This record gives sequence, C-alpha cells and structure tokens, in this order.
Amino acid sequence: MWTDKYKPKAVEEFIGNQKLAKDFLASGLKKPTILYGAPGIGKSALAELAAKILCLEMVHITDENIANGKTIAESGSVFGNPKLIVIDNVDLLSDIKKVPDIIEAARNPILLITSDFDSKRLATVKKMCEKYQMKKPLPVSVLNHLDKICKAEGIDAEKPVLEKIVENAAGDIRAAVSDLEMLAYGRKKITLKDAEILEGRDRIGDIYKVLGTIFMKRNLQESVRSLYDLDEQPQNTLLWIDENVPCVYPGIEERAKAYSFLSRADVFFGRITSRQYWGFLRYFNVLMAGGVTVSRPEKINFARYQFPFYLIRMGQTKKERNLKKSIGLKMSPVLHCSSKIAANEYIPLYRNLIKEKKIASKDVSEKFRLEEEETDYLTS
Repeated sequence: MWTDKYKPKAVEEFIGNQKLAKDFLASGLKKPTILYGAPGIGKSALAELAAKILCLEMVHITDENIANGKTIAESGSVFGNPKLIVIDNVDLLSDIKKVPDIIEAARNPILLITSDFDSKRLATVKKMCEKYQMKKPLPVSVLNHLDKICKAEGIDAEKPVLEKIVENAAGDIRAAVSDLEMLAYGRKKITLKDAEILEGRDRIGDIYKVLGTIFMKRNLQESVRSLYDLDEQPQNTLLWIDENVPCVYPGIEERAKAYSFLSRADVFFGRITSRQYWGFLRYFNVLMAGGVTVSRPEKINFARYQFPFYLIRMGQTKKERNLKKSIGLKMSPVLHCSSKIAANEYIPLYRNLIKEKKIASKDVSEKFRLEEEETDYLTS
C-alpha cells in the first residue's frame, strides 16, 4: 500500500509538524509521553521513526495483552535491549484504568497515542505525561506530497484531481494517499471524471473509528451504538466490515461465524429494500455490528483497514457503465430490442466486427448517431 510505501523515513520527510517531530525526537522520550492529533496525520509514523532513531524495539500494548502490561513495561526485550512501549488509540482501551499503573511501573520509554485528546477517559493519564500535539498539514503540503507520489509511480494526474483529493481528505494524509491509490488502480492517467467517486463520500476517519469499535471491543451494545452517528449508507458500512473481517480475524472459525452474521444482516437489508420498511434496520445493525463483535477471537491481527474493493471497482467502471448504457439506449430502437440486450449482446458483436474490419466504426457511429466518446468505447 502507498500509505506504507511513502511513509516518512526521516524528519525532513514529514508533511507539516517537522518542528514538533524534531522536538519529539530530541526529548528522547525520557518521560511518559502522549501524542495526539487528528486521524491520519502521522502519529503512528512518528512513533515508528522514534523507535528507529532511538534504537528501541517497539512493543504495543492492547486489550489483548494489557493484563501483562506492567510486566511488558518493566522488562527489556528478548535480547535485553530497551523497548518503546506504545499504546495506540489509548482512549479506546476497554481496561483503561490499568494504564496509569503501567506508566508508573515502566522502565522503558512509553508513548500513548490518541485522536481524541478531549476524552474524559484520559483525564488521569494526561496528568502523568508530556504532551505533543500534531496539527493538520496545510493543503498545499499534502498536494505536493501527492504530486511526488504520482511522479514516482508514473501517474499522470490533473491538478484539479489532486486538489479534489486534498479537499476531500481534510488534512488526513493517510486518507489522501489511500484515495490517490484507489483512483490510480489500473490507470496511468487520472482525470477529474475519475474522481467523481469521492463526491459525497464520508470521512474515512469516521468509518475507521466505527471499525475499531466493532473489531477491537467486546461490548455488543457499544458496537451497535457506534453506528448511530455514522453518516454512511448501511450497505456501504456492510461492505467495509465485509472487506476487513479477513484482515483482522485470523481464525477460519471466527471468520465463518462473522460472515454468518453478515449474511443474515444482508438478508434483512434485502427485505428493507424490497418492502421499503426501514424498521428492519434495527435487526440489520445488530447482526452486522454486534454479530461481528461477538465473533471476535481471543487474538486478532492489527492491520490497516482496507477500502472496500467493490466500491473501488464501481467507481472505476462508472464511466464505462454509463457509456455502455448510453449506447444501448441508442441501439435499442434501431435494432428493435431492449436497451439491456443491446448493451450486453450487440455492443460486443459490433466491437468484434469493427476489430475484424468487417464494418467501419464510422458507419456504426452514423447508424446509431453515437458521440465521439461512445465510438471510442466501441473501438477500444
């Protein structure tokens, strides 16, 4: 993924926050530290860079191993080297009351990371830590970063496209790079038309937070409640969860259990659309979010959430599908068949005839009164 490939490998490569990064590294993390800021602006990347520069072995404390948190924080690595104890999304920990004890017991540098610094759950730990706030980078800095990636990948992207990606990401560098990679998938040139998929799309950070609650926590009610404030279409939320179950749940049995709940949720969504009765949404949400939560295994994978491939492909083929539909509508009255049959059966036929030079594309264009773009689609 480009988010990993182009993450900063030196302080000078940080997009914004360079002074903070230098001060952060200069501190040597000799005191417990909390690093906070909006999602996707480089907090985890700065933690990784600190571990590399300070020659520390990064060790994460999560809900899975927090019971042994004090021991982890007190001891050295297998080879006796100092560790960097990282608690990412500390505000989302189920047993956050253990964190102050871990901080007090730590004999290694300890770093807490959060995107919700104002959370009341952090009241105690904030008093114990040095604080570093990472701010959103300027749009022009993100734009230059995307432009460098395009040049490195051999992608020809129009400036308005990059500006649209930057605007949509709203300072989230990770989201901007992910959007660019999504739009560039299978292409060497990106136009403003290709970027239409970004229109009206909700902030990725919001769905990330919901996914974190569904996959990481064990509370069914909290999992379902996380959907209440999410401004996302229910079917798209289902696609997000469906895409990421294999990334997070390592066991076959747990995956099968989760997909069993998702399939039943999909049945209820089918009833919603066929009957137009949105009362079924209460069952859909419980099966989709709560079902996946109760399927959670003891050990999970900590992976970056993936954008649904179905939405990527739909966005990439939107232009093609519109052209196919338009040509089918023009062929339909001439061929005395439905536009669907014309699109699915006659377009491939005429495309093959043109390819074999049995008929000229100009004649087809004149016969069906096709636009230049539609003719190009037939001859491509």
